[in-house]
Amino acid sequence: MTNSAACHRDRLVAIVVHHKSYDSIKATVELLLDDGIAEARVVVVDNGEEPGRQDELTSMLPAGVHLLFEKNRGYGAAVNRGVEYADSLGAPYDYVLVSTHECRVEMGAVPTLVAALDRNTDAAIVGPTLISGEANQFIWSAGGFLTPTLRLPRHYFHRATELPPLADAEVEREWLDGAFLVTRRSALRECAVDERFFMYMEEVDHHVALRNRGWKIMWIPSARVWQSSGGIPPYYLGRNMQLFQRWNGTAVSRLAATPWSIAHRALSDVRHGKGLNSVAGMIKGWNDSRRVMDAADGEVVIVNPLGGALAHYERELTDVIHSVGHGTTTLSAYEPSHNGGSRLGWILTYLRLLLRSRLIRNRHATVVLWPVLGYLDAVLTRLLAGSKAFVVLHDPSPLVRSVGYDRLSVGLARLLGGGRFIIHGEAAEDVTKLSSIESTTLPHPVLSPIRRRGKRSDHRVVRVLGQYKADRDLVALEEIATSFADEGIDFEILGRGWPLVKGWNVTDVFLSEQDFDDAVDSASVVVIPYSKFFQSGVAIRCFERGTPVVGVGGTSLDELVAEDCQLLVGPSYSTSWSEAVKYALDLKDPAGLSESNAVRLASVAGWNRWLGSLS
Repeated sequence: MTNSAACHRDRLVAIVVHHKSYDSIKATVELLLDDGIAEARVVVVDNGEEPGRQDELTSMLPAGVHLLFEKNRGYGAAVNRGVEYADSLGAPYDYVLVSTHECRVEMGAVPTLVAALDRNTDAAIVGPTLISGEANQFIWSAGGFLTPTLRLPRHYFHRATELPPLADAEVEREWLDGAFLVTRRSALRECAVDERFFMYMEEVDHHVALRNRGWKIMWIPSARVWQSSGGIPPYYLGRNMQLFQRWNGTAVSRLAATPWSIAHRALSDVRHGKGLNSVAGMIKGWNDSRRVMDAADGEVVIVNPLGGALAHYERELTDVIHSVGHGTTTLSAYEPSHNGGSRLGWILTYLRLLLRSRLIRNRHATVVLWPVLGYLDAVLTRLLAGSKAFVVLHDPSPLVRSVGYDRLSVGLARLLGGGRFIIHGEAAEDVTKLSSIESTTLPHPVLSPIRRRGKRSDHRVVRVLGQYKADRDLVALEEIATSFADEGIDFEILGRGWPLVKGWNVTDVFLSEQDFDDAVDSASVVVIPYSKFFQSGVAIRCFERGTPVVGVGGTSLDELVAEDCQLLVGPSYSTSWSEAVKYALDLKDPAGLSESNAVRLASVAGWNRWLGSLS
């Protein structure tokens, strides 16, 4: 393996969509492995629905490759399912490679595409030069464009024997062929592949949608991948052409593009003596396109003014919203502590984001992830973002003095806010009721649980993660360290502002998203030493990743630990913090998958009901 291949092993997941191509799938996967992708990061999604050949397919693939057998809901569904499964494995990654079952990657193509995404941080997707043909090879696609009037998708240099001399630089395109792509994971979270196309043209629709959000789509000429294609079946050409025009076309193209394509095919078939069977298929597809429903639910606009601190919460909420069938558009800004900017500049940026959210077409709702000005945000969002805007109030009674939580602000929110706030949990609900603030209680968004592989490490580490605040129970932490002083356990605190704590190694650090996940994954137990809190994002993150948490009972942690109530401290729970930590260290399966799925499903169901109520 080359050095360039080695550098992307831990940053990329490959999704191979397989449909009854048993002669080619083995070579496709092996060539990806040869180009530097680890077996454990390859997911083959088989939608052939041939139970009798599942063992045969399994035997063709290396043992470390993941193989999913799914119902055939089309290419887009296979891609989305593969990404969901990759997320559930728990290994972090930046990029998603998507390949169809017959592609043969040339050595060096994968690291070349990854390097291109590294260089072009505003690019969502990069793709190679696609080659086809056996003895006499030719260019299948060098990216694509839409014709000016009818917006018909066309390939650059289609069927040319070689590229023009100057076609050697990275070039922005309107769309790329979906046979082989490398996509930024964050772009897929923002905009998933539309499954309504079933197969063909969904990549054109997806890339147009990403470009409309400000992303670039780029062709990388030096990366080369061979593929075979029989073209688009007439039925799906007629059906999906009309769907694409309906959702992305102009008044002219919506009316004329598909009829023109049908007429062009009819003339071509007559000229070549092929009959009109393909034309009949196109007409049937065109007619059937009327049965495909528009995305009447519309976009949910997520405004995140704490792009650093709430990056994971944003990911959780985006994932839940996508799971209930809504698209999302995310508008975010980094807080001053993250980017060194001024507080005034940050507030002004936030106000501009609220205004922008109101202008997004087909908006279903706007969800603001943090109230920058406390209870005053109920009034601000209504004025700037409109009646469809809501604010997540994580902490209705903050521990530290903050702007917008005084009596006047609460009174204005009560008088003019009109039920703008979303809260998580009974404790938060009690506070808002006490202030007569109208709010909606929804489950904290939760990612699908991770399927852990292998046994837990014998090296035991107990950690506390996150920033120090006045409610942190230092006495409890000292009790834990003292109780296990002679047992070879490492006690670590990772976070900003912590004082020295007896028996603990304190590191004053802000953890990046990746570092936080690594700290959770390598911990035997994470302690939540809070005496007052509404929801613990740290605890939920540990829950998602299968790491046990210890905290106070009779709080929002109860629903996470389910029957493992000995993980919590208090009456009817463990009698001491050290007892709860010991119980956690002795657990063999810290998070039963069925219980984890139940919490995830409850989260999805709650948000689905609420979004449905806004229609």
